[in-house]
Amino acid sequence: MTIVTVGLSHRITPPDVLEKLVVSAAQRSEMLARLHAEPGIDEVVVLSTCNRLEVYLDAKGPVEELTRTVAELVADQGDLPVGEILRTAQVQVDTAAAEHLFSVACGLESMAVGEEQIVAQLRTAARAAAEAGTTGHTVTALMDAALRVSKLARTETTISTAGISLARAGLDLANQYLGGLAGRTAVVVGTGTVGKLAARLLHEAGVERLGVASRSEAAAAKLAATVDGMPLQTADLTAILADADILVTATGAVVPVVLAEQVRAARAQAGDRPLFVLDLGMPRDVETAVGRLAGVNLVDIPALGSYLAERDVPDDIPRVREIVAAEVASYVDRQHAASATPVIAALHSQIKQLTEAELTRLNDRLPNLSEQERAETAATVNRIIRKVLHRPTVRAKEFAAGPDGPAYLEALRQLFDLNA
Repeated sequence: MTIVTVGLSHRITPPDVLEKLVVSAAQRSEMLARLHAEPGIDEVVVLSTCNRLEVYLDAKGPVEELTRTVAELVADQGDLPVGEILRTAQVQVDTAAAEHLFSVACGLESMAVGEEQIVAQLRTAARAAAEAGTTGHTVTALMDAALRVSKLARTETTISTAGISLARAGLDLANQYLGGLAGRTAVVVGTGTVGKLAARLLHEAGVERLGVASRSEAAAAKLAATVDGMPLQTADLTAILADADILVTATGAVVPVVLAEQVRAARAQAGDRPLFVLDLGMPRDVETAVGRLAGVNLVDIPALGSYLAERDVPDDIPRVREIVAAEVASYVDRQHAASATPVIAALHSQIKQLTEAELTRLNDRLPNLSEQERAETAATVNRIIRKVLHRPTVRAKEFAAGPDGPAYLEALRQLFDLNA
């Protein structure tokens, strides 16, 4: 079997393409089912975030064919030409796939280097695949290893504290644009993980009035209560924005929820009050035309990517990469060692069958042996077999854990004609 990852991310894929590839929970379930039904794909996990869509597979068959299969499904999902997906997809196999996932888990591949939200997103992806029945030992072990590496890196280095979330980066820009956040009026639309983070950061920054809007009135009220804010109705957005200095959106909607006409009407009432709009949605929550309105500064995820690319990276990145490299080597050794188990089991089973067959033949040829003599004979033969197999078993495990492990195991299969 082969571990393969087919990924599209902010590093290599245009933002307008990524925007079409965001996968909802329901869509992920469908994608998992369709991929798992493909011949040759035994296990699959789909990771979807605001700046990446990655598919992790345990599969057999040519990598090119597997890549094409994934690309066709992803293209169908985003209503894009399959060639567009193939041009920008990054395909990695086995050790390289593990190294990439470990780096992703540590925040090294994030737009906001070191951010911790990716950890929750990985857990969600793994849990969704488990609930859909599309994972088994191999990919589950890979995901578990990635989460352990992330915890190790975040414990032994300052990558998390040195990193910055997209929400925090956006509010840094808001602070610069408005000349401070304290005493301002802010509105957060969306009560998911990102919306909660933005609301908390705004509250900590000292905004004077903080409103929270959501499709769910109960969710808006619950979040507002935690940040000394007030729940708002999305239907009243135009009136709300007339008094706002900051608007943050993070809804997960598939179409814009803030329209240029709404903001234009609000601006007519706001006078010369500047408005900073932070769109953390992917797909976008705010129509791009909003950014062309007088007095409005619109910052979306692509703009945040440009801003973050100009920032100094955390000092601990080299140390995190060392941790990743060491843990990848350890993971590969464990996988090689585990791959020896079925081969060794097949060898022992074959020898056991031969032993039992020969003891049966001996008993048939010497029917006058007593039960004690038969038992002593069987015990002696089995003791010899165990001693003969002990050293090859130990050595097979040692060889399997090394870089040439697969070759040694294949030689063992061929030598003893093992079906494993």
